[in-house]
Amino acid sequence: MKIGITSGSFGYLPLEKRYLRIRELGYDAVDQDLADTKAPYYRDAAAMEEHCKAVRAAAEAAGLEISQVHGPWPTDDTTAENRAETLGNMRLAVYGCHCLGSPYLIIHPQMPYGWGQEEDADFALSLTVELMKALMPDCEKYGVTLCLENMPMTAHRISTMDRIAEAVALVNHPNAGICLDTGHTNVYGHDLGDAVRTAGTYLRTLHVHDNDGRADRHQLPYLGTSDWSSFTAALAETGFGGVLSLETGGVSNRRMPVSVRDAADRLTAAVAKALAEQATK
Repeated sequence: MKIGITSGSFGYLPLEKRYLRIRELGYDAVDQDLADTKAPYYRDAAAMEEHCKAVRAAAEAAGLEISQVHGPWPTDDTTAENRAETLGNMRLAVYGCHCLGSPYLIIHPQMPYGWGQEEDADFALSLTVELMKALMPDCEKYGVTLCLENMPMTAHRISTMDRIAEAVALVNHPNAGICLDTGHTNVYGHDLGDAVRTAGTYLRTLHVHDNDGRADRHQLPYLGTSDWSSFTAALAETGFGGVLSLETGGVSNRRMPVSVRDAADRLTAAVAKALAEQATK
């Protein structure tokens, strides 16, 4: 199984060095960040294409696959006008995936009540299904699969894996799948192996990280409370053939001395490799 990591973990490096560093650490793939809709490349399709071509060239020069892309986040879905803006940005992100040569765009459920308590979970579910269906023509055109991600907000019933799987089933399209986020699953106290099985044949991508079961901390696996044996056993059982992609900065950060950061980065990559090996046994 290939291993990957989010590009944001190395955002402190300039573009030409970022992917070389990721490859040097032993990763096969990268989860490219296109989350910030305030960035210049969300101005129009030409700006998106220019940005993504530069990123793709840097990744290919390093021998890295852009295995998945993180779509627009956060989004304001509280009004019809805002939801229309989200749809437009999502369409640009699908086009960005095409320009990057990536098959998967990871998106989040619609949040019609913002960060607060959902008043009507079925309404949030229906809006999410509507958004995904509206994007299917673009996905078909560019060969991109939307991967709906489970979330950590316990105020939102649509966040859990069973509701995510329900939404994707309602979209009922070959270009609709699931991204399983392990940290978000653990915030709910749900077993990672059960989440893999619930995602089932819809599972396409992973966001792998850990936490204390109370908040979404994006820690290195084994530093929190997640059951990684259950996770890797379920991946092996279901025959998941995608990339084990970390969504964590590991145990390092940019304030560390370079020598310490290097050791921490190498530990992070070693943990990813160990999980991937266990998931293929």
